[in-house]
Amino acid sequence: MLNRFKSVLMSAVGASELGLQYPNDSDNDMMTDYINSNYVIEVENKPYSRPSFLGLTAEETQVSADHRVRPIIVPRDLSRLPWCAGYAECINAGKSTWNEDQASATRGDLKLSDVNVTLPYVMFSMFDGHAGYQVALTARLHLHRIILERLLAIPGNMLLNEDENELIKGRDLVTGAIELAYRQMDQMVEMQAQNGGGGCTAITILFLNGRLYAAGAGDSRAVLVLGEEQRALTRDHTPDSESNRVRALGFLRSNELLKGHFTPLEFRKRPLQKELGSLVLYREPFMTGWAYKTLTHPDLKLPLISGHGKRSRVMGTIGVTRGFGDHGLKAANTGVNIKPFLSSQPEVQSLDLDSCNLTERDCIIVATDGLWDVVSDKTAAAILRKTLAPDTPSLEYRLTMGAQELVQAARGRLIGRVWMGKPENPNDSDEKSSPIASVDDISVNTRNVLHAAFRELTDKIVSMICDVCKKLYIKEALLFFRSNHDNN
Repeated sequence: MLNRFKSVLMSAVGASELGLQYPNDSDNDMMTDYINSNYVIEVENKPYSRPSFLGLTAEETQVSADHRVRPIIVPRDLSRLPWCAGYAECINAGKSTWNEDQASATRGDLKLSDVNVTLPYVMFSMFDGHAGYQVALTARLHLHRIILERLLAIPGNMLLNEDENELIKGRDLVTGAIELAYRQMDQMVEMQAQNGGGGCTAITILFLNGRLYAAGAGDSRAVLVLGEEQRALTRDHTPDSESNRVRALGFLRSNELLKGHFTPLEFRKRPLQKELGSLVLYREPFMTGWAYKTLTHPDLKLPLISGHGKRSRVMGTIGVTRGFGDHGLKAANTGVNIKPFLSSQPEVQSLDLDSCNLTERDCIIVATDGLWDVVSDKTAAAILRKTLAPDTPSLEYRLTMGAQELVQAARGRLIGRVWMGKPENPNDSDEKSSPIASVDDISVNTRNVLHAAFRELTDKIVSMICDVCKKLYIKEALLFFRSNHDNN
C-alpha cells in the first residue's frame, strides 16, 4: 500500500513539488554543502558531548556522568527526535569516566536530480565505544553524512527500481551504499587514530522509499516488535559467533598474521603439554564436525579464539569482531596486530514495510549491549508493549517512557555496592535471588515503524497543501486589493 500510495502521490502532484527541507539537528550543520561537494572532512578530536537531540547543557552533561546515581537521561524536547520515537540512556557503573555510547538522529530529503524525484528519509545510528569515546563521537558526527553521499551517487532510476525481474534492485544498491559508507567511516577513523585509539560498534536504521534497512557491525542490536511477535533485525558479532571467519583468516595467513604466537585450530578442550603425542579432538575453520589428531608442540600455542558467548575473545583481548577503529590494538604480551581480524563491514537486512500490515504499536528497539546483556529480546518487547498499550498520553511520550523502562530494567537498582536487577518472580523479595544488572553504558531508542514509514509522506502533503493554499490566498488577496483600487 505504501508504494502504491507513493506512486499515486508522485504522479498526481509531481515530485518536484514535494521538496521540503527539514530543520537539521545541530550535528548536521552544513549537510547540504557536504553532500553536494567533493569536500573531504578534516577529522579532528572533538570535545566530549552527548547526542545533540538530548539538549543537555555542559552542566547537565557532567551530572549525567554520575556513576553513583546513574541517572536515566531522556530528551528534554521530544520533537528533536525525528518522527515518532523515544530515547533513554544511562552511564556505566564506573567502567569509564564518560558514557561511551553515542547516537545520531537525522531526517531530510534525498534529492535525485537526474530523475527529478525527492525521497524523504529517516536515519538513526547508535555507537558503543570502547577504550575511549573519540571513535564513537567521530562516527556520530560523520557516518550519516557519508551514507547520504553514497546514496546520492546512485543513479536515481536505479535506486527507484524494485522490479523483481531485475538482477540488481534499488534495495541492493542502498545496501551497497551503506556497506561502502561503513568502510569509509573506518578509514576516516584510521586517519584520526594514527595507529592508536579505541573503537566502537555501530548500528544504523534507515527508512527510505518504503523500506526499512537495518545495518549492524558489533553487538548492539535492533529488534522489530510486530504485534505479539519480535525478531532481531541484526546479528551480534562476537568472536564466538564469527569464529569461522576469524580462524579461517588466521589459517590462510598464519605466518603473516599470527606471528607464531597463536593457533587457528579449535580444540574440544584446551590441550596441555602433558598430552603431547596423544590423540585429541580438534577442528579446522569451517568444519562443523570434529576429528582426531596427534597433539604436537605447535598445537600448544595460544588459541586465536578463546572463550564462549559474551566471554569470547580474539587473541584474548577484544570481545567484538566488527565495528570502527581499533587500528592500533595489539594482543597482550605478544605485540601482534588484531585489526586484520576485525571488520567494519555491516550485515544489512532490508524489509518491505508495505508487506508488514503495520499498526501504531509496531516498533523497533535499537540498543547497545548494555541492554541486551541482561534483557532478552522477548522481555524487552513485552516491556515496550505494556508501556504502549494505553491510548494516552501521546505516542511520543509513551515511546520515551518505554525507552526509560527498558533502561531501568537493565540498570536495576543499587543494593549496597552492587547494581541488582528485578527478580524474575515478583513475589520473591529475597535480594539474593535478584539477577545482576548491567554495569555497562545503556542506550535505548524506541521508534514507531508506521509513523517513520508514513509521516514522511503526510508531512510533505500537509506542507504542499499549505503552500498551495498560501499561493491561492496571496493571489486572491492581490485580486481583492486590485479590485478595490480600480473601484476607487
